[in-house]
This record gives sequence, structure tokens and C-alpha cells, in this order.
Amino acid sequence: MPAFCYNLYEIVCNEAKEDANNCLQVLKADPRITSAKDYRDLSKFILYLAINKAIQGQNYFHNLMYTHPTKAIRQCANFWYSGTIASFRSALRELAEDPESANYDARAAGDGPTSCQRAIMAEGLNNPQIRFRNYQTSLLSNIAFVATNHL
Repeated sequence: MPAFCYNLYEIVCNEAKEDANNCLQVLKADPRITSAKDYRDLSKFILYLAINKAIQGQNYFHNLMYTHPTKAIRQCANFWYSGTIASFRSALRELAEDPESANYDARAAGDGPTSCQRAIMAEGLNNPQIRFRNYQTSLLSNIAFVATNHL
């Protein structure tokens, strides 16, 4: 019986616990992630995905400001998602030389969507797209944290 029968991304998703199924669904869509041979490459590809999804989320909030110019929407677009993107980018830069800082920044990236969602809820906005984008970005932060924990 082989000692290693899971792909690296599957191991990371299993370690993501309650997010395991959603993790698998998100990561399976990227062939770079599913074929990664070491945790450094896996972490790099997960962070690329996280950056792209966070940018898409920020663009969504920027567009939403035109139709729903609330304080929370503006904060999500201009503050919290900017910080999230910066944290993901910082984690990516630090992968090779400072994996511990990369791990910290990957986790810190999740603060933005969490704060955004709290502000949205405080304003009484009920928008499934907003909830989904914040959840997805938080999920990617958690996944990146788990992956970089292996470095």
C-alpha cells in the first residue's frame, strides 16, 4: 500500500476541516494547483488564485458602489479588500525567504472579508453575492494559511 495516496491539495483541504468540501471544489478548478508537486508551488498557485479572486471581489464592490453607495460597500471596496489583496501579495513575495511571515499574511488576508461582511450585516444588507464573495475570499485565506503552514 503506498504511503502517499493523496494529492497535496487534497491534504490541505482535509486540514481545512469544515471547509474541506468547498476547498476541494475551489482548488480542483485550477490544474496548476492539482498538479503541484511540493508545498511551495502549491502555496504559490493558491496565492495566485486568492489574489485573482480578491481582485474580482474588490471590482464587484467598486461596481456595487454605483447602485448601492453605502458606507459598508465603500469600505469593502476601498479599504478591506485593498488590505486583503496586499496581504495575499505580501504572502506570495515572502514564500521563498520567510515562510513564517507568508503564513501570517495568508491568515491576515481573511480579516478584510470578515470585516466587510460584518459591516454589510450591520447595515442590514442581505445580498447573497456579497456573502458568497466574502466567504470565498475568507476560504482562500484559510486554504493559503493551511498550505503555507507546510513550508
